[in-house]
Amino acid sequence: MGGGARLDPLERIERELTVIVRRAQRMGRHGEGPGLPLDRATYSILGQLHDEGPMRLSDLATCFHLDASTVSRQVAAVVRSGLVEREADPRDGRAYWLKITSRGEELLGVARAARRRVFREVLIAWPHEDRLTFASLLERFNAGLSERFDRGDAAHPAMPHPVAYKENVNS
Repeated sequence: MGGGARLDPLERIERELTVIVRRAQRMGRHGEGPGLPLDRATYSILGQLHDEGPMRLSDLATCFHLDASTVSRQVAAVVRSGLVEREADPRDGRAYWLKITSRGEELLGVARAARRRVFREVLIAWPHEDRLTFASLLERFNAGLSERFDRGDAAHPAMPHPVAYKENVNS
């Protein structure tokens, strides 16, 4: 991407993160095997439940920094597809736990293997130390984003709505 070195580092980071998100979405649309590809929400839900174990919907929403109603709609679709099941909470009859099914485990495993093959192909020529550094920096960046979102909107007001921004610029 020509001319990037002349840009401010924050501009370069923003630009490259935009590109990586676009490419990650494209990668997610090209699955291998029956039941694939998994959409982003399904992949995220299955990954979280696989990695962290069964959890309540409210806890899942907190993990994703999303409203519970949004996650509820996403979970309902994943439950209908048979990739996640609801189990009654024995301590609270009104609540339930979300648990990944064996079919969900299988599809997640196939999807993760496909993604890791792509990463391996792209990063194979990188020195091991560079891969370690890249992984550490991504982990640190994501931890920083989580901290920022955990603090809530009071500490960091939301970005202006694009229409409002346009109106302010033209004033």
